Amino acid sequence: MPTLAALGDPHWKEWKMQTVVGGGPVLVYDGKVRVTNEEEGLFIHGEKDIHPRSAIGYTKDGRVIVLAVQGRTPGIASGVTLAEEAKVLLDLGCYEALNLDGGGSSCMLVNGKETIHPSDKTGERPVPSVFLIKVSHPVK
Repeated sequence: MPTLAALGDPHWKEWKMQTVVGGGPVLVYDGKVRVTNEEEGLFIHGEKDIHPRSAIGYTKDGRVIVLAVQGRTPGIASGVTLAEEAKVLLDLGCYEALNLDGGGSSCMLVNGKETIHPSDKTGERPVPSVFLIKVSHPVK
């Protein structure tokens, strides 16, 4: 981990990022399922945990894939494990993918309408993180 003083060292390269999304663990890396919860210290020993999930990824040709998985709704949807979530993203063509906040905060609206029902009994809840995709032209 570099110090601020070390950032002038030519070993460290500046990224010219336009957009950054934080989350974890990694689910798909280099076109293969690679769940890094142990390496990242996230959801340790939670490989078999089934929950509602949210994730984002991209394909080799630059398409963005956003996934929301409903869960904790008996008789309708139980949720998925991290490995199952990764497999879905891989099947959708993701080359890289990242788990986002999940559980009761998993919700996706398209044109103002819920695509999945949040697992919280009160429905949608305020969360400190959200991302918005606004399309200025028709999606093909």
